Amino acid sequence: MEKTSNAGQHRHRCSCFLEGRLAVVADDGVTQFVVLGDGNYFGEISILNIKGSKSGNRRTANIRSIGYSDLYCLSKDDLMEALIEYPDAKKMLEEKGRQILVKDGLIDEEAANVEEPRDTTEQLDNLESGLEATKTRLASFLAETFAAHAVLKQRITRLEIMMKLVEE
Repeated sequence: MEKTSNAGQHRHRCSCFLEGRLAVVADDGVTQFVVLGDGNYFGEISILNIKGSKSGNRRTANIRSIGYSDLYCLSKDDLMEALIEYPDAKKMLEEKGRQILVKDGLIDEEAANVEEPRDTTEQLDNLESGLEATKTRLASFLAETFAAHAVLKQRITRLEIMMKLVEE
């Protein structure tokens, strides 16, 4: 059996396997918790940034191949890019990862229950309305500045005339 992943490692990829069998094993490398078959995947917990995860971006399991296994690895960037197109798949992966973390006692429930950040569209809408308000305030400020400039220019002109009269 060849070891393919160690718990505690920092990883930035998720592995899917097309065929073969992989065992999730204890740190001793012998005790098997579960055997994964064709089409399963592992490593998603370390790259999905699941809220409340105590493991951060570290692997949570040791994986050993049982005989020959054909693996396909996705980098974090490639997986996240694919999940943009498939938000339901992302939710499913996050929920499965969350269940594993809960089962293993690796989730901070308080941190996990913090309100979700707003979606990108809502954030962009808020930024756009904030930008419009800033533009309006800037236009008002510029109008006030030009008006004050005109008043000051008139005062200076009057003072110059008065100075000429005093000099004569």
